Amino acid sequence: MYKKIQLNDFLKNHISSNIISHESLSSALYFQYTLNQEENRYNKDLMHLNKENFQITPLELSFEVDDFFWGNEGIILKQCKEESTVFYKYSLSEHSCDELFRIPFVVEKFAFDGSKLYFTAEVHGTGKNCSVKSSSRGPFFREGRGVSGDGVSALFQSKFNGKDISLISSLDMNIDLVDFDFFNKRILFTAFKAESLKPVDSVIYLFDIEKQSVDKLFDETYRVGAIQSMNKECIYFMGVNLKKQSRNDNQQIFKINIRTGDVNAFGDFSDLSNENFCVVTDSIFAQSTPVQRHGEFFYFKQVSRDREILCRISLDGKRETLVDELNIISSFSVTDKGIFLTGMKDLQLCEVYFKDEKGLHQISHQNKWQTELKLSEAEKLTIETEGSEIDGYVYPPLEVEEGIIYPAVLLIHGGPKMLYSHVFAHDVQLLCANGYYVFNANPMGSDGRGDNFANVRGQFGSLPYKQLMAFTDGVLKKYPQIDKENLGVSGGSYGGYMTNYIITKTQRFKAAVSERGISNLTTAFTSSEIGPKFVFEYMGNKETPWSDPSSYKEESPISSVGNVSTPTLFNHGKNDFTCHYTESLNMYSALNYLGVDTKFCLYEDEGHGLVVRGKPLSKMRRYKEFLSWFDKYLKTGSR
Repeated sequence: MYKKIQLNDFLKNHISSNIISHESLSSALYFQYTLNQEENRYNKDLMHLNKENFQITPLELSFEVDDFFWGNEGIILKQCKEESTVFYKYSLSEHSCDELFRIPFVVEKFAFDGSKLYFTAEVHGTGKNCSVKSSSRGPFFREGRGVSGDGVSALFQSKFNGKDISLISSLDMNIDLVDFDFFNKRILFTAFKAESLKPVDSVIYLFDIEKQSVDKLFDETYRVGAIQSMNKECIYFMGVNLKKQSRNDNQQIFKINIRTGDVNAFGDFSDLSNENFCVVTDSIFAQSTPVQRHGEFFYFKQVSRDREILCRISLDGKRETLVDELNIISSFSVTDKGIFLTGMKDLQLCEVYFKDEKGLHQISHQNKWQTELKLSEAEKLTIETEGSEIDGYVYPPLEVEEGIIYPAVLLIHGGPKMLYSHVFAHDVQLLCANGYYVFNANPMGSDGRGDNFANVRGQFGSLPYKQLMAFTDGVLKKYPQIDKENLGVSGGSYGGYMTNYIITKTQRFKAAVSERGISNLTTAFTSSEIGPKFVFEYMGNKETPWSDPSSYKEESPISSVGNVSTPTLFNHGKNDFTCHYTESLNMYSALNYLGVDTKFCLYEDEGHGLVVRGKPLSKMRRYKEFLSWFDKYLKTGSR
């Protein structure tokens, strides 16, 4: 007798990420996250992996670690406490942990070279806890950080004991990426000018540790996604040349010659995305570095048509695909014997894997509770519409009886440069266990199929709408047991925008759940952390809402809200600065005024990552509201 997945089963999920191997020791470390319902938080355990026998054990600590660094003297642990950071040294051989020192900064990235500490931290002009925030530049707030005011992220150095802290970067720049290369006695970092508007491009700088000097490596305009020091002569970075490409185009690998300063595209451009984390699921998150140097190779992730893959490129430009068996790669660490990875494969939740010449081996079983469940297996469906092949997946209910019709829900991913794959998602399996067909699609704008396919500039609502409706038609044709009179639609972020857009264009959906979406492109332009750069990109021009109000109005669902008759639930985090909660409030208030059934759930202390990394009680409430809304409006007359 099999078990159906239950709403609260998401609380059993174990998520692993940030795996890093020590180069000379037989050890690797990674973080394991578990959900703590009682305290409404995530527990974060630091796990030790023996690379020889694959034995996994947690480090026994009396506190929760924020981050770690493999040092010559042992493992350096970081713990942030309000306005300060405490550093500890952990000995693997003695299983002991001793406090090293404290510094009066909330440290972000850090590394020790044996004699000095180097770190980044945010500096606030008016004090982080000041009751009045002021700023003369944007964005005024940042996702996951809150209101930032005039704060900038800066690079510092100090003695190994935390004394004599000094500033390396200047306070007129904001630091983003950092690569510590102590072998070549340098630190690379990217930064953008702290101007009135956050620019799309950033600049790569080199800090020479011996000379104590900072040099800008080039003057070109690139959107930089990753940097990696390769050897004394060269640096690789992944980026977009904004003089030749658009911000949203796929990044290429570029090589900087340290001696001459020349910047050149490196290797054959494969026209595949390498943005970090694009496959959609509500069951994993990652914050790991997307690139690594090992030996003479540069390792990086790319996104294929239905999964994330791990690749490498040699110093002579030869590119190889090394791992393509996983759907999601949340982190990886390359060693001489093979590659350690964390990620998701098909319908399995996150596990730790090892890839060598013999193949891919699963070495953790932290989510073995899943083996008790019967899950819905997706069937891939590809249709042709608007001159393109559109891939998608159809998940049937767990129990399908002949002659019975079942309601169905169309899910729409965010981005739009993301994609659906055949991978576990709790909300999908929950719907299937409760008698629904679930289907999703990757229309144009999605990732994994090159720049041309991802280009929906100037039609980022209208073209995907046509393709999603054509895909819905294809699903209904192939699956006659779906009740076409009881269809639902839902999406988050860009998918929330598309859900809002769809219900203003058609009445074919009997219920909708819009999550964290945009309703008004004019207010999104001004209120979103990414407003101007996102809206400029997808409107397909450099016109503002004031210079071209008609096109902004045409693409904004709120302008056509009078057409809506679909009962709609809105889920939104109150601290969402990517799509401000007032975007959902716009639609909710309008539908209320028009007499359309609607409900608005505003989640305190939640940001744009509500669905993925929301607190346990928030996620539980979201699943309950999501399921009960569709049950209320789609179950009548079906089955």
